[in-house]
Amino acid sequence: MSLNGSLLIVLLILLTLAAFTGVVLLWRRLSGRTWKHLLGRIGVLCGAQLMLVVLLAALSNDYFGFYSSWHDLMGTASQTLNQNKDNGVGGTATADNGSGGGSGNGTGNGGPGQPRRSLLTVQSTGGLSLPGGTNPSATGEIQNVTIQGATTGLSTQAIVYLPPQYFQPAFSGYKFPAAIVSTGYPGDLAALENKLKYPYRLLTGINNRQDKPIVLVMTQPSPSSVNGVDTECTNVPGGPQVNTFWAQDIPAAIEREYSRVTDAPNGWGVIGDSTGGDCALKVVMMNSDRIAVAASLSGDYNAPQDITTGDLYGSPQFRDLNNVMWRLRHLAKPPVSVLLASSKSGESDYQNVLDFQRLTAGTPTHTSTLIRNEGGHNFATWNAEIAPAMQWLSNTLQSPTPLPLAY
Repeated sequence: MSLNGSLLIVLLILLTLAAFTGVVLLWRRLSGRTWKHLLGRIGVLCGAQLMLVVLLAALSNDYFGFYSSWHDLMGTASQTLNQNKDNGVGGTATADNGSGGGSGNGTGNGGPGQPRRSLLTVQSTGGLSLPGGTNPSATGEIQNVTIQGATTGLSTQAIVYLPPQYFQPAFSGYKFPAAIVSTGYPGDLAALENKLKYPYRLLTGINNRQDKPIVLVMTQPSPSSVNGVDTECTNVPGGPQVNTFWAQDIPAAIEREYSRVTDAPNGWGVIGDSTGGDCALKVVMMNSDRIAVAASLSGDYNAPQDITTGDLYGSPQFRDLNNVMWRLRHLAKPPVSVLLASSKSGESDYQNVLDFQRLTAGTPTHTSTLIRNEGGHNFATWNAEIAPAMQWLSNTLQSPTPLPLAY
């Protein structure tokens, strides 16, 4: 029986009704004062309550699509990472090392010679929760920071992860690539470190020589200063310029505070799930001269507008410009590299992934895919996707300096 669909819901409704009917029918018989009668009353009440909880959980899963199958619920669904060489269909690989970089010389606030005024304040530092975690040259360092954008006036809290190589003498002349990391709206910043474990997964990949060392900038999809509005990383007309904040202010602040982070477009990327995946694609497709690599896990390929966003766009024309699929069909394809993660069963964006792949075939937009057989819109799916996505991302991002032989 499928985890989703009406058959399971109908069965659970019938079982729940039967459980509560049993309480009514058995209550008089269990009304005695012996311990057996007491346990009987507790048992029938708990059974009925349990059936109600299971029914509500199934209804919630059916509506929101958290889990697409029993395999997905148990964490046994499989996945395949596909790199489409020259954007053709087929071929498999662990990473796309093609250039895929955007053009332009973005530095600081987006132009050569311009002062980099965006500010970053380090609030606290610490190691990972691992043996040797207090030794930065062994496990890297976590820094809790505040980023203040001079271009937009927006600000946000962020967690910066510096890999161990950042503290090793052999890498003193190396320019580190960097990636902005985000999760879905409203987003729990701590979850990126503790639940999705981005730093730990990157460190594991580096130690296994599968990932290259990069700097992670973990943040929420909407800046702290927009008071909880789901901005979908949009430059809202007459409102917060969140797209610019991500594409210019965050990189400028990081490059200013951490001078060994590259300012090359193909050395900057974005990765995220759900709304974070929306932002990853949108920011890169609209700012290829500043950030040229994106990994979208369960992202939305259109321009969402609902009760959490309000009217972000003001006009149908501006909404089209913020719609990734519309841009692919009507505008020039930017020189970027993207990884699209989805599931054949359980995710609503799978057809969009196929359409994106088709529309970018033979264009400057290099598209790779990470497809699971089953997977809902949930943390179990993203936890399964993050390690291969980080491997792809860290190997696709480029540095203007070669990796030291020590690596």
